[in-house]
Amino acid sequence: MGLTMGHREDARAEELLNLRLALATFALQLDAFEMRASGALLAARREPSMRKASIAVPWPSLPADSERRK
Repeated sequence: MGLTMGHREDARAEELLNLRLALATFALQLDAFEMRASGALLAARREPSMRKASIAVPWPSLPADSERRK
């Protein structure tokens, strides 16, 4: 019975690691989306004459709270 309990605990630990990896991946994807969305908002707020020119919108700096997610 000790052998099956160890296997069960190993499976749970592996699943926990998989969930943590999925959560970290989601957090990174959400950060990237928020950066793209804020860049699009900045571009939309520019004057109409500025929109005609092909000017690259700089990426905003990371928010201070992104350090907490690590």
